[in-house]
Amino acid sequence: MHIVPDNILLHLYTRFLLNIPKELKEDCEKNFVRTFFEVERAHWFYVDYCIEDPSVGGVDMFGLTQQLFAKFPSIVPKGTNWQEKFVEWKKYRGSTATGSMIIIDEHYKMILLVQGFYGNRWSLPGGKINQNESLVDCAAREVMEETGLDLANRISPSIYIDRHVGGTLRRAFIIEGLPRTSRLKPGTKNEIEAITWFRIANLPIHTHDIAPIETLNSKPSNFYLVIPFMRQLKLYIEQRLSGKHAGLALSESERLCRYSLNCSIHQHPAVNNLSYARVNATITPSKKPKRNKKSIGSKSPNQSLSEDGKVGEKSRIWANLNVPTNAESGRCGHHNVSPYVFFYCLTVIDIKFAEIIC
Repeated sequence: MHIVPDNILLHLYTRFLLNIPKELKEDCEKNFVRTFFEVERAHWFYVDYCIEDPSVGGVDMFGLTQQLFAKFPSIVPKGTNWQEKFVEWKKYRGSTATGSMIIIDEHYKMILLVQGFYGNRWSLPGGKINQNESLVDCAAREVMEETGLDLANRISPSIYIDRHVGGTLRRAFIIEGLPRTSRLKPGTKNEIEAITWFRIANLPIHTHDIAPIETLNSKPSNFYLVIPFMRQLKLYIEQRLSGKHAGLALSESERLCRYSLNCSIHQHPAVNNLSYARVNATITPSKKPKRNKKSIGSKSPNQSLSEDGKVGEKSRIWANLNVPTNAESGRCGHHNVSPYVFFYCLTVIDIKFAEIIC
């Protein structure tokens, strides 16, 4: 295990545990599990500001907790098994709701995804809600931290997609029309490795979708945090491009998922305002065009890509600019059958897969 220097442990203890507000200290004394929220804040600070070489890495939260409690045993009340309490806290933290954003470009062709520093999985920018924080504020804060974008004033509190994965609520607010030339830069260190525009047509809608392998040279499992949102998102964009306003497009897209596909998803309140008449989601397959597997991307974290793919001003961003493909058509054979119905059984597997991983 990596040993954290004593001066850093002392700084973290003083900053986050010794001098916490009186009301929080009283909460920690009544419920020791509350202490781990302060240790978590200390670990975030440690990751952002105390690790000089990210390639070497540091300690995870359990390791930091172990070293802090060993260095300052007065933190732990007598007779308390802190490891059991840590497991209890982890279970609670794992069930905490998350707020994120589905950020769509101005042409409704791409969405913005982020990749963590210590992994190869892509996700929507967002994170877990803090105590006494709304999901709207959570999403705005997390997006600012992970991408540098201040989108708080662009959130419509009623335009979101909910998913329950592993018993945890994941809410993603939909933001439309962000220029791909926007400056992107993480607000925290050692948390976000890459911020990338992905073509929506290339992203998987289930874990057996081979589109990412063919176009992105990436496994579908690398997008398992995004997959639960993709089917409805594609339907939502179809509705928006047909001229429907955001609220109606959201309701129609959810109704298609729930009624035509019988998806096991959380119902948005706006759906209650519409009748449940069947909507024809049949798509006539067409010949699949050849894909251009080349992608344009900046190799340096200090370069950015403008909309046409040219290297521009400093920013931590790279983009996938594949030629658009009709990825949804042609996968169900030469029958007039909706691909969403065809993949119904796979959808059930997807949900279970996400629950197991999470």
